Amino acid sequence: MKTHLVFALMAAILLAFVISQSRKKSLTFDAVVAQAEARSREPFAPMQPVDSQVLRGLDYDAYRDIRWRDEFTLWRKQGLTFQAKFFLAGHIHSKPVTIHRVGREAAGPLRFSPEFFDFGKNHLAPADVAKGGYAGFRIHYPINRSDYLDEVLVFLGGSYFRAVAKDLVYGISARGLAIDTTSQEEFPDFTTFWLVEPPPGARTMKIFALLEGASVTGAYEFQVTPGIETRMHVRAVVFPRRDIDGFGVAPLTSMYWFGENTNNTFGDFRPEVHDSDGLQIELGNGEWIWRPLAWSKRLQLALFQDENPRGFGLLQRDRDFSHYQDMEAHYHQRPSVWVRPEGHWGKGAITLLQLPTNNEYMDNVVAFWRPEGGARKGSRVEIAYTLSWFADDPAISPLGRCQATRFDSQDSPYYRLVVLDFAGGELGALPAGAPVSADAWIGANGTIADVQVRKNTETNSWRVSFVASTNQLQTPVELRCSLKLDGRLLTETWTHTWMHE
Repeated sequence: MKTHLVFALMAAILLAFVISQSRKKSLTFDAVVAQAEARSREPFAPMQPVDSQVLRGLDYDAYRDIRWRDEFTLWRKQGLTFQAKFFLAGHIHSKPVTIHRVGREAAGPLRFSPEFFDFGKNHLAPADVAKGGYAGFRIHYPINRSDYLDEVLVFLGGSYFRAVAKDLVYGISARGLAIDTTSQEEFPDFTTFWLVEPPPGARTMKIFALLEGASVTGAYEFQVTPGIETRMHVRAVVFPRRDIDGFGVAPLTSMYWFGENTNNTFGDFRPEVHDSDGLQIELGNGEWIWRPLAWSKRLQLALFQDENPRGFGLLQRDRDFSHYQDMEAHYHQRPSVWVRPEGHWGKGAITLLQLPTNNEYMDNVVAFWRPEGGARKGSRVEIAYTLSWFADDPAISPLGRCQATRFDSQDSPYYRLVVLDFAGGELGALPAGAPVSADAWIGANGTIADVQVRKNTETNSWRVSFVASTNQLQTPVELRCSLKLDGRLLTETWTHTWMHE
């Protein structure tokens, strides 16, 4: 009992210190780390929803009709390039978070008032709204026009956040941590934020956050630089409350329903529906891997073992509107996200989990780094990486890229015709007669035959085709393929798991 009282007293002192620091310009990441460490020693107290059944019961359309009033926008009066607006707690985002502002003159917790919101067609009693709070926030910055502040970043729900770059729309999400994603998943929350006021004309903004969950507590620092490529430098110090084998670092969450490599379009008029179409990896040894996302009736789990990975990300490579035909969702404008690790991440595995789905409303794809050994109770785990949100980046896989993956069942469950299109790098400059060869590989439970490589002069790309076969229909078949010239690698390595329905 005395020990608990000591921890409670220490936590109260540290909380008072952090709040006092948040009223000054000198708030530091170390102060947030100190609070996270203190809370990790306390019994976990889950976040509670707002004390208003009306706010919790709002449906999707009613919640969307509630808007922040522009005249109350944070830093609007100062005319700063970065400005912040806030979401009302309600609907599925019913757990209020604490938000502090850290300014040059005055700072402290943001005041909450119903007058800050326009409720649209909703008829809400003032007493119900007064019980609310802030569910999250969004950051605005001029990335498309100098005279308009675009919404570039949003933190809303759990530890999720999304960002966009120039000419893009929201799609893929990132989050603080992934805990036991492949078993009984746990979702920690960002419970407290500190928004640091940037100087006039600043191109970068800083945000501090406190992450809390049943198994972990952590401190986060985000330095956000929006633009043609929106970059977020992420620094975190995490304190596990228990041993966590399923400890996922830099998780990305996206959606894939169907594309050119899917057997059908499920009766949909659109040829493709997805936020991302593949997982890109740069291994520690410099090899580039491309794993197209795929639909299946069963859960798909792929592990890419590595040591000190150089980067990974979920990309949306296909930017052709005609391949989607969606004038509302604009899937051709969804961002790609790349994770660039900092420091030595050691041994582990880049993990890709794909869940079955029958619509586009479920985020069914997760990718993250899983360090070998997980995270141990009582340890201090330090993490640093940069997230890049972009439309296309030539630095991502400078070799030739796999542009399309297609399959033909060959009217037999034992055979599959694989057709791959590669382009970019040196491939475009090679003549049709160049001795380009395919390094096609299949696992021990299959065979490959009739490998063909030829240049497609219509698209200035190279097409590879081969027939894969297996006599073990209950066992997934692993496939790999890359292009070479005189033994020299020309392309990334395409990989796929042939799942039998």
